[in-house]
Amino acid sequence: MFNYVKAELWKLTQRPALFLTWGILFLLMVVYSVLLSGREYSNLVAACTVVLVAGVLVAPLLVLLVDDGAPDTLKHEVAFGLSRTRIYLGKLIAVLLAGLALCAILLGACLIGGWLLLNHSDPEQEWTNLVVLGFSLLGAVPIWCGMAGVCHMAALAIRNTAVWICGYYIYFFFGQPILLVFVAILFAGNTSSWTATVAEAVFMPSLLLTPRFLSGWLTWTYQVWCWGVGLGWLAASTAAGLALLKRKDIR
Repeated sequence: MFNYVKAELWKLTQRPALFLTWGILFLLMVVYSVLLSGREYSNLVAACTVVLVAGVLVAPLLVLLVDDGAPDTLKHEVAFGLSRTRIYLGKLIAVLLAGLALCAILLGACLIGGWLLLNHSDPEQEWTNLVVLGFSLLGAVPIWCGMAGVCHMAALAIRNTAVWICGYYIYFFFGQPILLVFVAILFAGNTSSWTATVAEAVFMPSLLLTPRFLSGWLTWTYQVWCWGVGLGWLAASTAAGLALLKRKDIR
């Protein structure tokens, strides 16, 4: 497994699209930092906390970089003697490692660059915001992994890339209002009840990374929610993806 993951990561580094994607994301990060920092480091750190939900949006791009062409190469890998379980899990681990590396590079460059270039007029607020960012980031990682698992499952199960990517983004942008309609119907219009909140968090994990959930939720209960929901999506999508791949007719 280790050699397979290493081979997948090596292939990923040979793709110009990887560096183009990282370059575009880096430029967007710079623009975002300049616009929201107000030349104060504490403001920049606070802005980083709010934008963690962007990791959910980037997940399909990372999966596409690793899994692009996978349906066509599966038959060669299977013929070579690799098990379908190793192929699926190996590519998934490569996606997760690439995503964590991307996060470390972008967030690290943003925080270090901001520390060197911006003003530090309120050191106490800076450390408070850094603690909040670290706590929020700890909760964001499992959500990112869960959504990456969903995208990986879709990439190997659906041959048409445009179909699963469009479906993912439609669900991300329009899933919440549709879910709220169903919740309102099921709970007699009480969309602020605890049960309704659970339904939103489970079926729309990205909402856990929005200011609505972050505000006042920075407790260990919040971490349990994030890790439970995120790893739940990762486990469910992995089980479904493995089942579909094992039943798939590879020619």
